[in-house]
Amino acid sequence: MLRRRPLPNVFDFNQLLTALVRMKQYPVAVSLFRDMCILNIPLNVVSFNIAINCCCHSNRLDYAFSLLGGVFKRGFVPNVVTYTTLIRGLLSQHKPSEARLLFTNLIKLREFEPNIVTYSTMINGLCKTGHTDMALWLFRFMQDSDCKPDTITYNMIIGSLCKHGRVDDALNVHSEMIEKGVLPDVWTYSPIIQVLCNVNRWEEVSMFLKQMMDDMNISPDVRTFTILVYAYSKSGKLDDAEQVIEIMNERGEYPDIVTYSTLMHGYCTQGKMDEALAVLSTIKSKEIILDCYTYNILLDAFCRELKLDIAMDLYRKMASEGLSPDVVTHNILLHGLCQLGKSTEALTFFYKIQDLGHKPNIVTYETLLGGLCKNHYVDKALSLFQAMECNGLIPESDTYNIIIRGCIRDKKYNEACKLVDKMVDCGFSADASTNTLLEHNQLSLQCIRRSMLATPHII
Repeated sequence: MLRRRPLPNVFDFNQLLTALVRMKQYPVAVSLFRDMCILNIPLNVVSFNIAINCCCHSNRLDYAFSLLGGVFKRGFVPNVVTYTTLIRGLLSQHKPSEARLLFTNLIKLREFEPNIVTYSTMINGLCKTGHTDMALWLFRFMQDSDCKPDTITYNMIIGSLCKHGRVDDALNVHSEMIEKGVLPDVWTYSPIIQVLCNVNRWEEVSMFLKQMMDDMNISPDVRTFTILVYAYSKSGKLDDAEQVIEIMNERGEYPDIVTYSTLMHGYCTQGKMDEALAVLSTIKSKEIILDCYTYNILLDAFCRELKLDIAMDLYRKMASEGLSPDVVTHNILLHGLCQLGKSTEALTFFYKIQDLGHKPNIVTYETLLGGLCKNHYVDKALSLFQAMECNGLIPESDTYNIIIRGCIRDKKYNEACKLVDKMVDCGFSADASTNTLLEHNQLSLQCIRRSMLATPHII
C-alpha cells in the first residue's frame, strides 16, 4: 500500500486497521496506526476511533485519552463513537465513577448527543461490573432524555436487578415497561421467573408464565423451561419438573442436555436413582449428545449411595460411548473409593489414570491424601505429598492440614511438626481441627507456637 502512487485513501487504511481489530490483534493495530502517523498517511476520526478502541482493549486508557487529544490537535471533531468507546473502556477497567463523570460532563458541555448504543453500552457495562444502582441512575436519565429505552435496555436493567436478588425493583421496572408500551420478550421474562423461583414465590411464577404465554403471546424458550425444571427439582417438586418437560415437548421446545441433566440431578439429590437412570435412557433414546457433566451427576450420586460397582460400570460406559472422562470424573471416583476404605484401590486407580494421560489437580491429591490418612496409610500419603510437589502442584492450606492431621493420628509427631513449620513458612494457617489435635497430643511447644502464629484468632 505504501509503494502505491498515489497512496490509497484513508478508507483503505481504515479497512486494514479494522481487519486487525477483528482478529483481536490490538497491539499490531496500534503499532500500524503509529506508523501511519509518522509517515503522514491520511487519517480521519474513524482511524482515531479504531486506535482508541484498541488501546481500551489493551487496558491502556492513558494512551486512549492521549489519542483523544490527538483528535483535537488534527482539527477533527470527536463523534459519538469516540466517546462511547472511551466510556466503555472506563467501564471495562471498573471505573464507573469516571465513566459517569465523563458522560455527564459531555452532556453539560453539549459535546455529543448520546444515542441508544451509547446508553446501552454504559448500562450493559455497569450491570456486568455489578454497579446496578449506577446503571439504574443512567436508565432514569435516559428515560428523561429524547432517546428512550428499548426492549434490550429494559432487559439489561431487569436482568441485573434479578441477578442481585432485587425482585421487587425488577418487577417495578417490568411494570413500567408494559405501561410505556415497550414490548417485552422471552429475555425479559426468563430472569424474572428465575428469581421468583429462587425466593419460592410460586404463585407469581405461575402468574408471569400465564402473562408471558397468554397475554403477550411469547413462547418460553429452552432456557426458560430449564430454569423452571431446575427450580422445581431443587425444591423437590419433581412431578412439576416432569410436567414442564411434557409441556416443552408439546410446544415443540425440545429439552436439551442441560434440561435433562438438571432433572437428573433433582432425582439424584432425592436418592431416586432408578428415575435418574431412566432420564439417562431418555437422553440416549432421543440421540442427544451426552457430556461428562451428565455422567458426573450420576457417578457422584452412586458414590454417595456407596454403590461403587454401578459407578464404575457407568465410568466404563463413558469410554465405550466415546466420552473422555475429565478430572472431576476421576475425583468423584477416587472419593468414592476412599469413602469405602479402599485406599489401596484408590491409589492404583490414581496411577492408572495418570498412565492414560489424565492430569490430576489439587482436589485429586487432597481427596487421595484424605482417604489414605483416614485409613492409616500415612507413609503412602507422605510419599504422595512429596510426589505432588515434584509434579509442580503447590500444596494449599487444606492440603497441609489433611496430611498433618493424618500424621498426628498415626503418632508421627516429628513429621507433623516439620509439616507445620513448612506450612507456616508458606504463609498458610493451621485450622482449628489441626490445632486441637496438636494440643491434645501435647506436641513440642515450638510446634504448637509455630502453628498458632498462623492463626492468631485461636489464641
